Amino acid sequence: MFLADLERCTDSVLYNLRLLREIFYPRRCLVCGQSIDMGCFCANCRRSFLLQKVIRDTEQFKEVFLLYKYEQQLKEILHQVKFACCSNLLPLLREEAYLALPARLEYFFADYDIITGIPTSPERRKLRGFDVPEKIFSLAELGNRYVPVLTRVRNTLPLYELEPALRREELQGCFKVCRPVAGRKVLLCDDIYTTGSTMKEAAAALYDAGAVSVSALAFAASRDNWQ
Repeated sequence: MFLADLERCTDSVLYNLRLLREIFYPRRCLVCGQSIDMGCFCANCRRSFLLQKVIRDTEQFKEVFLLYKYEQQLKEILHQVKFACCSNLLPLLREEAYLALPARLEYFFADYDIITGIPTSPERRKLRGFDVPEKIFSLAELGNRYVPVLTRVRNTLPLYELEPALRREELQGCFKVCRPVAGRKVLLCDDIYTTGSTMKEAAAALYDAGAVSVSALAFAASRDNWQ
């Protein structure tokens, strides 16, 4: 608990330092360069990335919410966060998530007993210093409702290099539920949704532990999900 509180305090300090810096160096849209107050993009450029798609009653999920298109500048930002450990971009992505979600967040999240995310392996978290879904979706409006429920019991190969069938095989049994979920409705969050293999494997672990329903929320979705 102490480490989690310390991490939140550090995030808050860094975010406030960013805001102070922006007094002298205003934030600009990463597409057109226009001065902005929140997120990565101005309202006009954001519309080109917005997806806000809902897929209902899939094989594993009650519903799947996809916020943005995983392409161009947004894809580059996520790559910088995930592979270059650019944690300074995480507050911007959190603001983008806030701007893409329904206006009355308390009603949107009220349908779920537990809000959690896909965890990275302990080795990668130690190297990176954070879990991307946790940082994006730990919104202030949630209070302490975002709870780490899953752990990875083993590392996996980079999934973007694998075909769908090999992804499923590589992910099989890699998640373990570490907190009670029996009888609960769970919202499972991730940064990028491609084939859905990672989320489906995590959902299987949650159902095995007694969850009554699992829904999915992804910050960005690959082209196959919106063309």
